[in-house]
Amino acid sequence: MALDAMRGLAALLVVLYHLRWEWHGYGLVPVRHGFYAVDFFFVLSGFVMAATYGTMRTPTDLLRFTIKRAGRLLPLHFAALAAFLMLECLFMLGNYNGVSVGRPTFSGFTGLPALIAQATMTFGLIPGLDWLWNHPSWSIAVEFWTYVLFGLTVVLLSRGRWWIWTALSALGFAAVALSPEGLAATSGSAVFRCLLSFFLGTLAHTAYIRLRMLDVTPGTLLQIAVTALALTFASFRSDSAASLVIPIGFAAMVVCMAFDEGGLARVLAARPLIRIGELSFSIYLVHVPIWFAVEGALRIGAAAGATWLLPDARQDIPVMVSPLSSTVAADALVVVYLSVVLAVSAWTVRRIETPARLWSRRVADRVRSDWFLRWDQLPLAVGKKFMAIRKI
Repeated sequence: MALDAMRGLAALLVVLYHLRWEWHGYGLVPVRHGFYAVDFFFVLSGFVMAATYGTMRTPTDLLRFTIKRAGRLLPLHFAALAAFLMLECLFMLGNYNGVSVGRPTFSGFTGLPALIAQATMTFGLIPGLDWLWNHPSWSIAVEFWTYVLFGLTVVLLSRGRWWIWTALSALGFAAVALSPEGLAATSGSAVFRCLLSFFLGTLAHTAYIRLRMLDVTPGTLLQIAVTALALTFASFRSDSAASLVIPIGFAAMVVCMAFDEGGLARVLAARPLIRIGELSFSIYLVHVPIWFAVEGALRIGAAAGATWLLPDARQDIPVMVSPLSSTVAADALVVVYLSVVLAVSAWTVRRIETPARLWSRRVADRVRSDWFLRWDQLPLAVGKKFMAIRKI
């Protein structure tokens, strides 16, 4: 339960990171480095996948696993993309009718190549394609293909798979270390960013199981110390070599909290925090479409000459504006925005996530084991086929 709460808090950090408005929390280090929450997601995902699907043995299991993961990730991804597409159509109509949003529509970050990359789940894999449409979904794309790789390692290797997981994490570590973007990569080397943290999470689960076998349980002081250390690591700049220890800190934190014992774990088990954790995936994917609509409205207001709008000259992302000249008013807008994000997320969990997850489970359950040969049956089947051909 503590891990669910931590996932929800990490999702909120991503939301606040993407808000470049001049509110009082903008300069806080956890907010400015909120993009590291994605690496926490990868670590936690690897941990959960190893715990839930680490016993897969056959191609049937692998197909069922892939169907379930697709049903978990893709429906909400495409629903959020459809919402983006409808908003962009509205903005295009506004531009044609003299209600300008201050930028051309269906070009640049909302152009056709970007739309194709989003629709084919290759966004995040192709160098140079970042900040396009629903840009947080880059992590969904790389994580989905990492799921497939994970499933193959589990099914093909009944023993010693942790060596392969270590090698894959080390590969990700080396690639991220050589990348100029480091842990800030959202395209190209982003897949290695996922490999580093995801398979570190699978190794963290192995460590967790060993500690369980030894009857070792982290206490409150250790939980606080490890969490403080992980958050300290997360204050490092993404372009520094020291930032490479961040996923390691997250892995240690996940192991400590997975026991659901100790004072800090009990605090995180509070029902409101657990509820935010349940909404975390929707929060992550729907917050940018909502912000996209707000940003469009603010740009229309700015184009109309509204004096209470203040363009953000520091902004390196041209589609964002700082909405209000008053910081206190911006704080109020942040609270309203978060409330809307949580409300919409609750709706998408109920209407999109849950039905899609249940449907994918039903489809996966229909996969029959006799559709595939077991790996140890393959040589015999090939031999029989060869002998049959020779008789002909």
